[in-house]
Amino acid sequence: MEYIFKLAEFIQTLHPLIVFIVIFLFGMYVFWRGCTESRKNRSSVFDMFLVSGFLSGVVGRTIYVMLEWKQFTSFIWYWIPYEKYGDDVYLFRLLPWRFFSIWDGGLVILAMFVALLLILTFYSLVVKRWRWKHMFFPIYFSSTSMIGASFVYVGITSGYNAWVYKGLILIMVLAIFFLLFKFIYKIIKDTLTEKYVLGYIGLGIVWISSIYISYLYLTSELSMIESILVGIFLIWSLVMGIVFVSDLRRARVRIQSVSTVRSVTAQ
Repeated sequence: MEYIFKLAEFIQTLHPLIVFIVIFLFGMYVFWRGCTESRKNRSSVFDMFLVSGFLSGVVGRTIYVMLEWKQFTSFIWYWIPYEKYGDDVYLFRLLPWRFFSIWDGGLVILAMFVALLLILTFYSLVVKRWRWKHMFFPIYFSSTSMIGASFVYVGITSGYNAWVYKGLILIMVLAIFFLLFKFIYKIIKDTLTEKYVLGYIGLGIVWISSIYISYLYLTSELSMIESILVGIFLIWSLVMGIVFVSDLRRARVRIQSVSTVRSVTAQ
């Protein structure tokens, strides 16, 4: 227990930007590991996640500025991004530069989470045209692992409140899915059966954890924008889950031999 408290104290001393980078790398690793199961190109996977992560950060910062607009209007506008008073130099304290100072921790986690889901979905289906049955779990579980780690960090920095445990539960969801994947892979030898069993169990975990995440937010005080984001997340989870099942069950034609093709042609 003493080691855990020391680790928590160390995390509190870290700059928020460093923590965000670590959480991002954690999510990127989960995403990459998920994509390796369908043998996606490594460069494409990393490019997709980097672009999506950057854009989701922009969305998270933009929503934060909108929600805290009164705070930002109290600052004056100045065309130089720094101030110098004697030997002290202060960066990005005035507008418009303060809009970009994400290292102050001013990001809306929910907005980043939903934006990351939507952007990765668009990138996978529209830009790359990859099968959704290959991308659904990597997208969801990488995003969930990041929001879970963010909850843990928020809980630690705000005094070890319940958010630490809420975040750990979400991270455990990822661990449970990974263990189930290994277990199913060992006991089920038929590839088709394995695909369906893993797919339906994974979908159940996705929907249950989606309800849990939504419950965490809906039982808190939310702005109208945040309430809309929760609704978008629930719709995404339901609709894309159905799309996943549809893609999972899609019949695929397999050519077993040349003679089979010839017999079909003759008919």
